[in-house]
Amino acid sequence: MSYMRGRFTYDRPIGFEAKMIDGINLEYTTDDNEVTPGEDGRPILEEEMIERKNFEIDVMEGYDPRVDSATNKHSIYHLYEYESKTKFLDLIPRIQQENFNEIDTRFLCCRYVICEIDDWMIKGKPAELLAIRTDGNIYIGANKSLDSFFPNETAKEAAFGGLNFAKKVTKEVDPHFTKHHSVVRQWHVKNMRTHKSMTIFISSVARAFDSNGNVVELKTTGESVVGKLQNLQGNKARNWWLRALLSGANRIVYGVRQKNLNINEIYEASLDDFTNGHFKFTESRLFSEVFKIFDRISKTLAADGSVCSVTLNRAEPMRVKLESMDYTKRSSFW
Repeated sequence: MSYMRGRFTYDRPIGFEAKMIDGINLEYTTDDNEVTPGEDGRPILEEEMIERKNFEIDVMEGYDPRVDSATNKHSIYHLYEYESKTKFLDLIPRIQQENFNEIDTRFLCCRYVICEIDDWMIKGKPAELLAIRTDGNIYIGANKSLDSFFPNETAKEAAFGGLNFAKKVTKEVDPHFTKHHSVVRQWHVKNMRTHKSMTIFISSVARAFDSNGNVVELKTTGESVVGKLQNLQGNKARNWWLRALLSGANRIVYGVRQKNLNINEIYEASLDDFTNGHFKFTESRLFSEVFKIFDRISKTLAADGSVCSVTLNRAEPMRVKLESMDYTKRSSFW
């Protein structure tokens, strides 16, 4: 990573290529532990809200610090249940490319796993992953309890405010916070040096869709931005870009918070604004690390039903350790 002429840039490594495969339509809605396949749970964006000014949205309306029901419970368990119900892996052909050896194992994870790896790589934030091989595929979760960058109360307020903003700017199917709609994207990653490749299915919560069925990423930010993306702090900008990228969103709609946390302006940005403008983010180095980690996991989990943990720290080599099945009961991973 490097900073040049006031721009937050990201060094592009040589030797890895990551691409999202188009034409794969996989969606499901969760309500606590219940998983319903299909598109019916889509929240539709109220397009007329964009570029509005001189109004107020109280995103903390109804907030109760004693209740954590608004917390995003998106987990690898839901993705596993969705695949169990639909068997979508059996319906999607394996990618065959000349001169490349595709790893037999297919990997499945939620977006936050990739984001945790990115935070470890960019910020040096510790990360802990948990992986299990089942039916030949590997499901990977991350330990959410390691996120100590914000106090618990601040994190709860941010989570509630983000969810409430989404409710205010969409035609929400569910008027409560219990349901979450998710999309699954197929990514293909190639190691150009070793001519090995792998397929990863990544699930992301989708807070909004446009009328054409495209995912729209929703965010909120402080007053300093006011429609000028270059005023975003670099790590936050990367956070927005990466989450939109992984969900397949090309649009980011964001509300500007006042000091009282009310939102009085809404703007829109495109994914290109984070790759070709003030920010020049690229996913290649991130997916080179993802490839190395997932490949190591695949080699460690030789038998069906085997479990391993992965520990990532700033100044230490990656540590991969076989675990017992009881280890999967650690709820912070799932």
